[in-house]
Amino acid sequence: MKRTKIVCTIGPASEQKSTLVKMIRAGMDVARLNFSHGSYDSHAQTIQHIRAAALQVGKTVAIMQDLQGPRIRVGEVHRDGIELQRNEAVVFIPQSFINYKLLITGKEKIIPLGYEQLYKFTRAGKHILINDGLIDVQVTRVKDKFIYGKVIKPGMIFSHKGINLPGMTIEADVITEKDKQDLKFGLSQHIDWVALSFVKEAANVVALRKLLGKQPVKIIAKIERKEALDNFDKILTVTDGVMVARGDLGIEVKPADVPLAQKEIIQKCLYAGKPVIVATQMLESMVINPRPTRAEVSDVANAVIDHTDAVMLSGESAFGKYPVESVAMMSDIVHKTEQSRYDDVPLHYLKLKHETIEDAISVVADDLAEQHQVKAIVVHSVSGHAARMIARHRPKKSVLVLTNSVHTRQQLALSWGVQAMVIPTCRSLDQLIQITSRTLVKQRLVKRGDYIVLVTGQPVAKIGGSNLVKLHLVS
Repeated sequence: MKRTKIVCTIGPASEQKSTLVKMIRAGMDVARLNFSHGSYDSHAQTIQHIRAAALQVGKTVAIMQDLQGPRIRVGEVHRDGIELQRNEAVVFIPQSFINYKLLITGKEKIIPLGYEQLYKFTRAGKHILINDGLIDVQVTRVKDKFIYGKVIKPGMIFSHKGINLPGMTIEADVITEKDKQDLKFGLSQHIDWVALSFVKEAANVVALRKLLGKQPVKIIAKIERKEALDNFDKILTVTDGVMVARGDLGIEVKPADVPLAQKEIIQKCLYAGKPVIVATQMLESMVINPRPTRAEVSDVANAVIDHTDAVMLSGESAFGKYPVESVAMMSDIVHKTEQSRYDDVPLHYLKLKHETIEDAISVVADDLAEQHQVKAIVVHSVSGHAARMIARHRPKKSVLVLTNSVHTRQQLALSWGVQAMVIPTCRSLDQLIQITSRTLVKQRLVKRGDYIVLVTGQPVAKIGGSNLVKLHLVS
């Protein structure tokens, strides 16, 4: 069984239940819904299909809502798109100014903007990148609310493609009004994770936490801005997880800086025991081809060797020709890499200071499992925190979690190597041990006569109370 989790973006190519069943069987652990696209009705139906498919397969699949954030996009253009030629003159105009019957007027080719304030944040000599940087327009002048430019890298423009302004800071709220409405909808659908786009600082995550209130939803901070890299340590202290969103990050910083940033982010998340996702273009060529490039295979494998919690499919599973095959290919790469001798955590990664009891407990549990004929590390956890602390050591033994919280079971689907199950609330250690043995044997995860390392707390069922490690013989 693979240990690194797979996040799949769900879209037109994968939203049907029959396809989702195949993707789950192929290795999907988390379903990501991109709220830059789609209606509430379509998202609600997709969520229903995901849950029905997971139930049919008998596997836990978490649901992640990805908020759009203050994304600058091309406005509405003709369905055939706008073709830009090298050195061609263009003008970016607020969408509300455009006569849609005349997409080309005078000398300049008109590009509508969904964000009307863009003119405030650029100037002559700067660059506007479109569609993940595939199209490059150099600004020649800004007049009134119009931005004039010259095409440096040509290409086709379609509605709602993303726009980046490398090196420029755009003063816009990270959590938009659209995000707030989308979040309300997501909460009504009982999502497990919410991803916050274009995070700049820790305060952005704190603001989202306030909007969540007492809702048991975990937060993913997407690292896709230079400011987020600069403020990463503080962001990590307040978020529940991290996504290395390499698409926009590779535009905001030099492409050569992205691999090193990815490795550093993974290392810090590993130390903190917080799940980290490596995302964007992992098997990009499988959007149209049945097999990935060798470079893409190496990219996935190296993320696994770096010890990411999860790898992610975007367009490959959302609108590509081969959504199921993409999951199967990624799962195969992950599994083979994990079986190799390269998949060992370097000791310098986890020089823990044992600052908390759970730090010490996690080290003891991992050591005990390595030194004895142990079948699995079994964690009784209300919040899932103890399980994540243990999983950061990347133990060779299975990490099985027993919890009385459905939310915790769902959220742990994102954490490396963790398999979670729901059990009734236990009132004593003896009752917990009895239910643990019965549940694991019934699920055929252990046999009678196997040893397990049991991690729990006294008193039982107290959040944050893991303070006991027991070598237990299943009977």
